[in-house]
Amino acid sequence: MILNIIKEKFTMEYNIYRKFYKKTFFTVLFLGILTSIALLFTSFFFEDFIVEQTNGIAEQMLDNNKEEPTNVQKFYSILLNNLFVGLLIILCGFIPVYGIPYIYGLLSFASVGIIAGYGIIMKHNVLQTMIIAFVPHAVIEIIPILYSVAIGVYVNKNIVNKVFFRKKKSEKFRKMLMQGFASYLVIIIPLFLLAALVEAFITSRLVDIYL
Repeated sequence: MILNIIKEKFTMEYNIYRKFYKKTFFTVLFLGILTSIALLFTSFFFEDFIVEQTNGIAEQMLDNNKEEPTNVQKFYSILLNNLFVGLLIILCGFIPVYGIPYIYGLLSFASVGIIAGYGIIMKHNVLQTMIIAFVPHAVIEIIPILYSVAIGVYVNKNIVNKVFFRKKKSEKFRKMLMQGFASYLVIIIPLFLLAALVEAFITSRLVDIYL
């Protein structure tokens, strides 16, 4: 009985994904990879600034000398932060300014390019560091981020059409709200939960052993 209900919910969600989210999902993935590569090479033009900022952050960390959080604390911190970001991306779709959810999605990829550029500038083994400290949880985490963007863009398009173009075919506000909430519960929360578990308990362990 319960399995049938779960299967039905996921089947419905998959159909919604194919109809409304899929195109945006892969568009943002493609543009995000290009953004990450562009920011990687751009960071080399700001080498002095990055080195200066890194030294400043290192000094601050030494001065604060805070106790290292436990894995459980890391888990809750990562999970709550990711859930907030995912929800924020979706809610931004209700602002009648086209393209806001895209910005959040591309910023996630931009940060990866900047961090990779920083690693190269600081002469770290970037490939090894990315594989150990980033890839294990990132391959899971990127899915709910892109899914949040796809939902946000779907909502955003309909809101813009409704407000500025008065299109009768645009989805009703209540339907978009309920559909977005259902997608958040069924896809985004479970995947962010899994990503937070991997980052807090597996990635952190791999970092301790190999880096």
